[in-house]
Amino acid sequence: MAFRASPVAMVITDLRDGQFLEVNDQFLRLFGFDRGDVLGHTSVDLGMWADIERRRNVRERLREFGSIRDEEVSVRTRLGEIRRTLLSAEAVDLRNQRVVVTSLVDITELGAVREAKARLGAIVEGSADGIYAKTLEGRIISWNAGAEQMFGYTAEEAIGRPVSFLVPEDRRAELDRVMDHLRAGETIPPFETVRVRKDGHKFVAAVTISPICDEAGRLVGASAATRDITEQKRAEQLVRRSEARFRHLFENAADGILLLDRRGTILDANPAGGVLLGARDSGALRGINLGELLPPRELERARSYLRALLHDEPVAEPFETFVQEKDGAQRFMQVRSRVIREDGVDPYVQVIARDVTADKAYQQRLLESERRASMAQVAAFVAHEVRTPLTNIALLTSSLERTVEDPHSLEKLEKIHDQRRLAANIVAELVAITRSDEVRRIETDVRGVVEAAADQAMVFRQGKVSLVKELPKDPVMANVDPLRLQHALVNILKNAFQAAAKGSVTIRLETTPDSFSVGVTDTGAGMDEDVRTRLFQPFFTTKPRGEGVGLGLVLAKAVVDAHHGSIAVATQPGTGSTFTIRLPRPSEPATPGPRKTKS
Repeated sequence: MAFRASPVAMVITDLRDGQFLEVNDQFLRLFGFDRGDVLGHTSVDLGMWADIERRRNVRERLREFGSIRDEEVSVRTRLGEIRRTLLSAEAVDLRNQRVVVTSLVDITELGAVREAKARLGAIVEGSADGIYAKTLEGRIISWNAGAEQMFGYTAEEAIGRPVSFLVPEDRRAELDRVMDHLRAGETIPPFETVRVRKDGHKFVAAVTISPICDEAGRLVGASAATRDITEQKRAEQLVRRSEARFRHLFENAADGILLLDRRGTILDANPAGGVLLGARDSGALRGINLGELLPPRELERARSYLRALLHDEPVAEPFETFVQEKDGAQRFMQVRSRVIREDGVDPYVQVIARDVTADKAYQQRLLESERRASMAQVAAFVAHEVRTPLTNIALLTSSLERTVEDPHSLEKLEKIHDQRRLAANIVAELVAITRSDEVRRIETDVRGVVEAAADQAMVFRQGKVSLVKELPKDPVMANVDPLRLQHALVNILKNAFQAAAKGSVTIRLETTPDSFSVGVTDTGAGMDEDVRTRLFQPFFTTKPRGEGVGLGLVLAKAVVDAHHGSIAVATQPGTGSTFTIRLPRPSEPATPGPRKTKS
């Protein structure tokens, strides 16, 4: 009865042939057999031995010594599962028959735990981290090789001592708080602190505390894994300092610095970059694409430049482009870039942009100065060499007119006069341009200059085009050269009348406390960007041959420059054009609203 009820699997087998004579209920439960499947068969018949040679060895030892104690063997269940067991067997005489009584204690789970502990022990022992265990009172009870290497104490020196000997004096209060939280059963998150080695040197440590419980689940201690992060913290500090220096340089650089992703979207911009792109706050540029900032005709060039950079193709640098400001002015910049490739992130482009607007303006003034000097030489030569023949032509044609009565011949002579006058006018304009910087300033009411220019330009009006004059009621006094300013306005009005086949031409005089402006607006066909950028180049004209030589606007700009003013053009195809001259003047009270007349 005790045999059947035993909690340990037990069997009785015949010593001679190994057949099962009896098995208990625990054996049947453990290995999944029915009683009828087992009795009268051997363990070999049932395929229970995972290692048949091991069975032969066990039987030989049993015959020789009569008993076996706690032999670890692997046994297969009815379903083929391998169970690890402790086998004890003894040969006895039962009812005049020599039999073997065998017990099998299942240690499968115990073996797995033992293996897991062995693996864990190997991991702990092989870890470079210093790992030790301590009681709830803070005494060290285990000490791995990593702890020996880190702290300089052997296991014999460390085990049994309070953990406080690893902690600097100024950190003891921190240790007490950690131990209080541990004894209270609270979770202690990983933390950074300072520990001290045997030689007295301190180091920065990252510490992870894990509770240790007994088989009943009671808290009995804790393990501490300590990692020396001194070099890591030093590297982090160097990185932070480097980033701070870079940010300082980035924020205070005189050149604009932009970081762009591969699509041309701004990731970051420094204040100088914000100024270049017309943003008060450079942070507001983050997330904005270049397509929203560059003019359409510059955008494709910029994208091609960006693509070439990202594909490591050669690019011509500095790359020059411009942005259009709200007032229509162009801000030019020269760009140098490099692609930054970092592990784990998409490549991005660092752009350094320098504002060269002033440089380009200076170069343009220098070019114009050289051009004017060349034109002055040409004008002097032409004036000297051409005026005398023109005078002779005038005298000869006048003499012929007095002797010829044939209408056809007189008509031909008049055409010669016209061509002579045209040539003389070209010479006069050339000479005027070379002398345009010779201004004789006098205190002048600019309204009179505008009125005189409007009257003089009426001869160029076509059809029923009207002239609208918008002038202030009160005098607009300024130190100007009235004759040269009038000449400049006549040239601008002439262009406006020639551009407007119908509609109107408006001339408008406006003042501010420190300047005045004269604007001329026509209702003509307007101009495209290519024409607009070439308006002030000598001898550039869109008029048919014989109707202009392209010097009128050059003269107007030269006069404005001599007055230290500016001339701007606003135009679009199909919307007409507005030329605006702005000149400085002494401060004075604001004038009343304009008076408007129509001619």
